[in-house]
Amino acid sequence: MTTPLYRNFTTRQALDEQYDVEQTVPDFGQYVSHYVESSAIAREQLTCSLDIRYGASVEETVDIFYPSDATASVLKPAVFFIHGGFWKATTSKEWSFVAQGLAKLGVVTVVENYTLCPKVSVAEIIRQHRAAYAYVWNNAARFGIDRNRIVLVGHSVGGHGVAELLATQLWGDYGLAPTPYKAAIAVSGLFDVRPIPHTFAGPILGLSVSDAESLSPYLRISNNRVPLQVVVGEQETDEFIRQSLDYITACSEQGWEVEKYIAEKNHFDILDEFFHGEGVMIDYLCHHLALTTPENANVREDC
Repeated sequence: MTTPLYRNFTTRQALDEQYDVEQTVPDFGQYVSHYVESSAIAREQLTCSLDIRYGASVEETVDIFYPSDATASVLKPAVFFIHGGFWKATTSKEWSFVAQGLAKLGVVTVVENYTLCPKVSVAEIIRQHRAAYAYVWNNAARFGIDRNRIVLVGHSVGGHGVAELLATQLWGDYGLAPTPYKAAIAVSGLFDVRPIPHTFAGPILGLSVSDAESLSPYLRISNNRVPLQVVVGEQETDEFIRQSLDYITACSEQGWEVEKYIAEKNHFDILDEFFHGEGVMIDYLCHHLALTTPENANVREDC
């Protein structure tokens, strides 16, 4: 009998069919063009501060996008966005478009950039996520952000990044509050990394089996509970859907308040809500940002 590589998968080909997301749509290039072009428009139209360094390496930067009514005297709610790309592709610049719809709602958007594999390990990327978030939280007022009204959002391995931030137990080591975010949205996330060493991406990422287990937030849900929305597209692969459902179950069993949203989307058009500024994820985001202070009620009404 053939020993499974992961769950009931016995071949790399079978796993690649589930996790090679570029092959799950017939027109991947179309989505790439949409991301690049829409992001260029966002950087041109929105007030933004680009390539703000949060760490020592040149890739450790954030791009910050502001709503048109941003002023130095009034702190705004914010989204901290972690992009996807299987830890090996894209930069913050291909994801500026997520700020377009949020700016209309009066929300500041922080898009994190990080060093890619194989230049660094996945573990180092997770460290950079923590460093980036700590930098933004500790300097929030400087950027016009109310640090008590930040929602984490991440797509694909960015969803994994969100789960890793939620699993962080020692934010005090960074000078942060125990739960330094208002809520979180993990979109099309990868929460169990154990299959990845056995896929096409394994050699590029340099992940060992033990590395993959230690980097699986599904296996270590923290007690730092915040409201969480887990989103996946109904047109995504069975494994991506299963991973989201399993993560929801694991968090719920630990007492988390989790909302499930299965969108009528695929892995790449699922973020359209952020471009347009309306939809189920936007409603969830606005609801939790509006809960903090009555002065933010106008944001909720807009939603």
